[in-house]
Amino acid sequence: MSRFLLALAFVFSLAAFVRALATGSSADSLLVSGKQMLRAGENGGSLDAMYAAKATFERTLADTSLAAWGHYYIALADYRIADYLLAEGEENKGAASEHLKDTVDHLQKATEIDPQAAEAYSLLSSAYGRQIGLKPIKGMVLGRRAEQALKKAVQLAPDNPRVVLCTAIRDFNTPGMFGGSKEKGLQGFQRAAELFAREEPSDPIQPTWGHSRTYAWLGLAYQDRGELALARAAFAKALAINPDFSWVKNVLLPELEKAVEKHEQDRE
Repeated sequence: MSRFLLALAFVFSLAAFVRALATGSSADSLLVSGKQMLRAGENGGSLDAMYAAKATFERTLADTSLAAWGHYYIALADYRIADYLLAEGEENKGAASEHLKDTVDHLQKATEIDPQAAEAYSLLSSAYGRQIGLKPIKGMVLGRRAEQALKKAVQLAPDNPRVVLCTAIRDFNTPGMFGGSKEKGLQGFQRAAELFAREEPSDPIQPTWGHSRTYAWLGLAYQDRGELALARAAFAKALAINPDFSWVKNVLLPELEKAVEKHEQDRE
């Protein structure tokens, strides 16, 4: 994405943040504004917009009735910031690790406030998984915690598309000797896609992320199987849902095209 578009995404996100400050917005409107900022930051690759979203979510904690959601969204912002930092290079591991620690801390607070918070348990499991990826030596302890958190999420909301997506990512990325399965992961991505297609959030503060991300993972699963045409179709679906999804547009699709080119060369 061009620097102009990156700057534009940040300007719009910052404008929403300033409006929220100026109007003394309620916690629920701040959560909605923060969600928009975080999405813009993800799509535009703007770390500043993601930090602005996090700051907006932090302001919602004053409203104790929505504190569980406030902690959840602060954690989601930290999780996305960690993703961004890790994608930018190995030198950012330390900073990413700190954001993942904050992710875990806020999700634990969210589940203490609301023990029925399936969304928080699901994201908590993913955060533990990311921490294991950074420091595999922690796998013995954090692996058990990740499984417990995911099990709780599935018990609470077995048909929640984000819970199904996080479970599928776990299955896809975990080695077979530890219970993972590429095939099971693929089936999970397919089921998550079906659930997202039927999802109709009744409250604007509820999480809505994951639909386009599901198709990104589905494309990766197909590519892993050598089914390149299906992978391309899945990536195209991800962009149809979210045309600005930079992970697909700037990373996954170019990598797929290289794989297709190599496949064609090997056939010659």
